[in-house]
Amino acid sequence: MNRIALYLFCIVFGSSCVTKNFAEVDLSIPPKNTKELIERVNSKNKSPEWLTLKGRVRLMLEKDNEVSLGISIRVRKDSLIWASVTAPFGIELFRAVLTKDSVYYINRTNKTYFVKPIANISKIIKTDIAFNEIQEMIMAKPKIVNKKYSFDKINDDFMLSTQDYTYTISNFYRIKQGVIIDKENSLIYIYSNFSFENDFPEQLELIVKLASKNAFNLKLNYSKVVFDQQQQTPFKIPSSYVESE
Repeated sequence: MNRIALYLFCIVFGSSCVTKNFAEVDLSIPPKNTKELIERVNSKNKSPEWLTLKGRVRLMLEKDNEVSLGISIRVRKDSLIWASVTAPFGIELFRAVLTKDSVYYINRTNKTYFVKPIANISKIIKTDIAFNEIQEMIMAKPKIVNKKYSFDKINDDFMLSTQDYTYTISNFYRIKQGVIIDKENSLIYIYSNFSFENDFPEQLELIVKLASKNAFNLKLNYSKVVFDQQQQTPFKIPSSYVESE
């Protein structure tokens, strides 16, 4: 799968390793190899049944073109991802819902909508995608791709790297940074400002460079993070809206 395309899809809205229970892993002993490190990272990857995020998204395009908007995201584990993007004063611009098999989208600015099979997204991102991978990225718990890595420790961080993938992992065993190289395209994603209260990053930054030279940088800053509180995920298409291609 083209992993970069997957993350690009998340912007638009956006495992085969063994997992042990966190209590079974003795964190007082440093990991000796890649396998032990991945087990510790996976032990941290416990997803809530519900996740609610609210904050701002800042998109910086080439030629100093920058857009800043409000964003609200609601995720129901293994079920759906709901997102709303708003202009100043809370005016909604876009709303989308992603399920395991479909994509629903409303554009308030031009009063259009579409409902399509998830396979249709491949026409936009040039690849197949998996719902669970998008969910893991939003929940700040990306899985480490099953590869043969070199294993290093730099200061307090651990590093796993191959020709195509590099992960920087904190001594708390959370992924801080990932680098993905796909032919002439590359993506860096960075989680930062982890909360001491809930161990969730308050900022996600994506730096994208494409062969087409349409590079951009996106930052999500969350002002509110709520776990395991059931939320409404309304999606109603007004009768006056026109279906888009």
